Amino acid sequence: MEWSINKGSHACFLCEKIFPEEEVYLSALYDVNNTFERKDFCIECCDKKDDENIFSYWKTKISKKPEKVERYAKIDVFYDLFNKLENEKDLSRVNFRYVLSLYLLRKKVLKLITTRKSSDSEYLLLHNVKEGNDTEVLKPQLSKEEVLAVTDEIGKLVNFTP
Repeated sequence: MEWSINKGSHACFLCEKIFPEEEVYLSALYDVNNTFERKDFCIECCDKKDDENIFSYWKTKISKKPEKVERYAKIDVFYDLFNKLENEKDLSRVNFRYVLSLYLLRKKVLKLITTRKSSDSEYLLLHNVKEGNDTEVLKPQLSKEEVLAVTDEIGKLVNFTP
């Protein structure tokens, strides 16, 4: 026989008070037609609950939420990588630099001036807001999967998971 017991409701069944983090409250299992129904009660309403058909009860509390740890690399890290890849000819590094340029555009470190096409390639002409100079970035023909792969590679390098 399997029983399905609902999770705590995070609010009192009677007065509907929301339980804040780390507040102690009472949870009770009621036997209703051979199934279990859970009801939660704040301490103030414990004495007002219906005691008929209680199968079990216990004190519990809302767990404190863990502090969120933000793990973002500083923009300077991305910018440094972008600059170091400027004269690379290896295709994977060219792709890497292009995706970095998109990120830096989004963060307003770089600004798109124009695009330029040659016979077989397209380039982005970007202005570096930080240093006041311009740079060119080859725009490779990347599929969505290739962009995601390069993005993952960037994340691994700077110990960041998007």
